[in-house]
Amino acid sequence: MSRTLPPDDQLHALHQQAVESLSPAVLARLRAARHASAASRRRPAWWLATALAGVAALGIGVNLQMRAPPSPGIAPMVAALEADTGTLDENPDLYLWLASTDLAME
Repeated sequence: MSRTLPPDDQLHALHQQAVESLSPAVLARLRAARHASAASRRRPAWWLATALAGVAALGIGVNLQMRAPPSPGIAPMVAALEADTGTLDENPDLYLWLASTDLAME
């Protein structure tokens, strides 16, 4: 059942004979089809640009999620400033100053 192929030089000679027997019209159609196929392969690969943009967006998203939270060093300072507002209420000089000016009545 298994066939053996003829030697390469015989196959080459058969191919050459087949090419020489083609008419010029058929050769022109084959040439046009080959050029059309080559032109379609030269079109811009928009799918590649889209894939690269998607990978870049994914990388930026992962990078943003992996960033460390802001340092807790500022939170105690804000809490201290908020807790220090009571000293202005206990200072009697503020009330004396307000009483001495007309700003308190405006």
